[in-house]
Amino acid sequence: DLIYDPSLGGGILDGKQIKAFIPGGVSAPWFGPGELDLGLDQDAVAKAGSMLGSGSVVVMDETTCAVRAAWRISQFFHRESCGQCTPCREGSGWIEKIMRRLEQGLGREEDVELVLDACDNISPGLDWPPKQTTICVLGPSIPSAIVSAVKMFRDEFLVHVKEGGCPM
Repeated sequence: DLIYDPSLGGGILDGKQIKAFIPGGVSAPWFGPGELDLGLDQDAVAKAGSMLGSGSVVVMDETTCAVRAAWRISQFFHRESCGQCTPCREGSGWIEKIMRRLEQGLGREEDVELVLDACDNISPGLDWPPKQTTICVLGPSIPSAIVSAVKMFRDEFLVHVKEGGCPM
């Protein structure tokens, strides 16, 4: 209802299909169209593997490049890091560099695993909720978007590598 009800979100522009959505801001794991009927209640969303977090819902339609979306999120986290904790300071920089390389079509196939490894160094196990490894929650929040994007859209990442950039 939040996305499609005319008095709320009003639907996806130009009748496009939903590709993914983030239920609670960029720190939250992504959901696909299969979770559209999930009630926006803390317990239901947590049980499904994400969070409501900031209350910001990000909707991506079928024309959204998942690699670019994840890269932009990595830019945000890298910029927001205060630099005090090594996992966040160094990890956010590495993730942003790898994601930029992938998005710009300069990535290698092994970069897909490398970015997951960098995420694992910030939040070991890549589980949800993330393990607290830094003074604040910013660091462990970084991997959620990247891991979600890779799990849901690995093929898109590989197309960026094989075709030298985004085909969209």
